[in-house]
Amino acid sequence: MVCVQAHDQALRALFEQCAYAATPSVGCRAGPDDEPHLFVGRTEGRIVPARGPPNFGWDPIFEPDGFDQTFAEMDKDVKNTISHRFRALNKLRSYLLGHATGEWKEWH
Repeated sequence: MVCVQAHDQALRALFEQCAYAATPSVGCRAGPDDEPHLFVGRTEGRIVPARGPPNFGWDPIFEPDGFDQTFAEMDKDVKNTISHRFRALNKLRSYLLGHATGEWKEWH
């Protein structure tokens, strides 16, 4: 918990309690000569005093907008529908479904 508390103090000083979670977590190329596509997921929120189990990174100190719980306090099914990672993967999914060729659809 000492690590989470130190992390909490450092992040609060940096972001002055307003923050967002973002990640360029997924990327793809349609072909070897195509430019890569990065899909960034972003979840708006704020830095709060640590609450919840310190099991995963900064989850205890990030409270997404519209919620009164930190990521650490949330039910994982709820967190996984609003997380920045989910949003990035959902963008990749939409891209792939929109650009799938007949060959790709048959193979998958």
